[in-house]
Amino acid sequence: MRREIYCDSCKEETEHTLINPSRNLFRCDICGLVTEFLPEKKIELRAIISTDDRSERGKIEVSGSETLQKGQEIVVETEEGFKIGEITSIELRNGKRVEISSSNEIETVWLRDVGEVKVRISLHKGSVTTPFEIYTAGEVEFSVGEIIPVEGRNYRITRIKLINGGLLRKDGRSAKAKEIRRIYARFIR
Repeated sequence: MRREIYCDSCKEETEHTLINPSRNLFRCDICGLVTEFLPEKKIELRAIISTDDRSERGKIEVSGSETLQKGQEIVVETEEGFKIGEITSIELRNGKRVEISSSNEIETVWLRDVGEVKVRISLHKGSVTTPFEIYTAGEVEFSVGEIIPVEGRNYRITRIKLINGGLLRKDGRSAKAKEIRRIYARFIR
């Protein structure tokens, strides 16, 4: 068995080979230094991940000393499979909600699904505004000035409202789908 371990002699992470499984002894493949390595224990935390107006239970696996914080993205295991979630809140064992905590103090991690997100778009044509929604990967970028086709018509993005309250107005400014609250677009001929 081989794994990357920090070597005190090489002063960096190097490949090590297991030489004694009962004592967890590994030898550095570069300098030959033998070291004991005890892998950190993993713990499972309850996770509630929300997709639009629907929430589901899941779990995340982290090391006991890991620190989690609001805004961090992490993989959540659910009945439907694995999802990428952004932490929106952390609930401690005493019921208190915090933005950052060591994983061994956490009861539940609350997240929003950022793997596939719903992007709301306000389509303007003359004096008529029509709401429209698309589902896309959270990493897809939209830019002010970009032309988007919707149901056979072309619309130019004029503004992008962000979840954090910001507003993008200048051409070329962009945001990822997971950061967007609403896109405003105007019909072009």
